[in-house]
Amino acid sequence: MLRLLHLLLIVLTVATYLPPIVHPQTFWPISTLGLIAPLCWFMVLLFGVYWLFRRDKAVFLSIITLLLGWDMITNAYAVSPLSSNPPEDVLVIASLNGHIFRRDKGEDAPTFNQRVAAYFKALDADIVLVQEFQTRSNKAPYLVKAIRQNADFPHVYSKVGESLAIFSRYPLSNEQPIYFKNRGNGFLCADVQTPQGTVRVFNIHLQTNAISTLANEVTTTGNLREKSTWQKIKTMFGRYGRSNKVRTAQAEQILSAISKSPHPVLAGGDFNDIPTSYLYHAFRERLQDAHLAGSWGLGSTYKGLLPGLRIDYLLPDQHFQIQDFERRDCPFSDHQAVLSTMSLDNGSR
Repeated sequence: MLRLLHLLLIVLTVATYLPPIVHPQTFWPISTLGLIAPLCWFMVLLFGVYWLFRRDKAVFLSIITLLLGWDMITNAYAVSPLSSNPPEDVLVIASLNGHIFRRDKGEDAPTFNQRVAAYFKALDADIVLVQEFQTRSNKAPYLVKAIRQNADFPHVYSKVGESLAIFSRYPLSNEQPIYFKNRGNGFLCADVQTPQGTVRVFNIHLQTNAISTLANEVTTTGNLREKSTWQKIKTMFGRYGRSNKVRTAQAEQILSAISKSPHPVLAGGDFNDIPTSYLYHAFRERLQDAHLAGSWGLGSTYKGLLPGLRIDYLLPDQHFQIQDFERRDCPFSDHQAVLSTMSLDNGSR
């Protein structure tokens, strides 16, 4: 019986290697397998340890299965050492989904604006890409003013009615916001005149999965013996797969714009997808992942009850040398901020 379970697990694990190579428009249910991939890898590893302890040749089946997905595993789990001799001339880039920067009940706007500005200042970044910025309110300009003045960001792109914003210590030009049909998602590209040279940044917010509420219900009150719980799980996977189709189309539009950039490119933001997805691999064919190059572990960035979700990224192109990467908790959002220190290669300046 145990051998049969092991064999079934191997088949399922091999199937989780398909999402990066099967386009969601071709067969979107395949994309949902990426959600369970880390769990499958862990279970295969446990079986491998068990067979090794028993001195059973079945251990080689576990080893081969993990080796087949090694590229995928190393995309999900960073093992890269940090740079020991960072150059003096660096850029610190941050990205944060601000979740509309909701203030505490009873807190007055000026106090809240100062708290947000203090958080931005503590990031100590040269450029901050913000998604879901508080721009649909007539009070938003006051928040922008507080961040600009108190966090020392003299150059800002933020407009009422737009959810994407950029705060920069260096001049901005050629700002171009592009929003998709739902208006809640899109990308904002701009050129930044840094001391190291002009960099084109892409601030990205892709289609949401709309599964957070269901995930919280399943993880807190769900009972696997009840049909309703399995129905919620089915709905979650269905929503993820269908939204994956939309995100992939959005990503292809962004990648087309990236390919036309005359300057080194740095893409960042809330991609709403995981490192085992087709979308992630499409970006990684052209861009580096700052987390993989400068940190350790899973690097989860979403603070919901679904464990291990890394959906916020900083993806510079090959013109950049990544020195380190970190995550910072944000009291105003259900996402963590991601930060990376990097430098431009001399040849790209």
